[in-house]
Amino acid sequence: MIQFKSISQENFQAVINMEVNDNQKGFMEDNLYSLAECVVEKSFITKAINKDNVPIGFLLYYFVKDNPDYVFLHRLMIDKSEQGKGLGRAALEEAINLFKNEFPSIACVELMHYPDNKAGEALYDALGFDPTGEHRKSEPCRCEKDTKDDNRYIEIVRRKYYDNHLVRA
Repeated sequence: MIQFKSISQENFQAVINMEVNDNQKGFMEDNLYSLAECVVEKSFITKAINKDNVPIGFLLYYFVKDNPDYVFLHRLMIDKSEQGKGLGRAALEEAINLFKNEFPSIACVELMHYPDNKAGEALYDALGFDPTGEHRKSEPCRCEKDTKDDNRYIEIVRRKYYDNHLVRA
């Protein structure tokens, strides 16, 4: 059902045309910005999220060599036309498997989310991403730079550990 494809000439336009719902804007940069970021951040890996070989979403992640090694899930989005069908959950479950296959040494997957991203929080809870107790300041999305709320950019850090790894942060 869910497949991951490298960004190519064939799917580039579809990927950059994807959007989140209006109530999700400000939680992450758009896909075009994310792809441009990869020019500077050489360690970033991007994939189109496909359902039955049709692009429906976008994934951006990178490997962190640390103690423990982990993959940082920087962005996962499903196009607004495909939301509400369980595809975000399916894509995240498949991504967890993809990361372990690509980077066998990883102990966990780490991600961050804004406190007001309640849909993301519910998904991460359901899939076993536990809050670490750490909060990190992030840069505002380009679409939200005019806000006056400094706390808006404090994100909750979560980790999901693979069952075969006993190290916990």
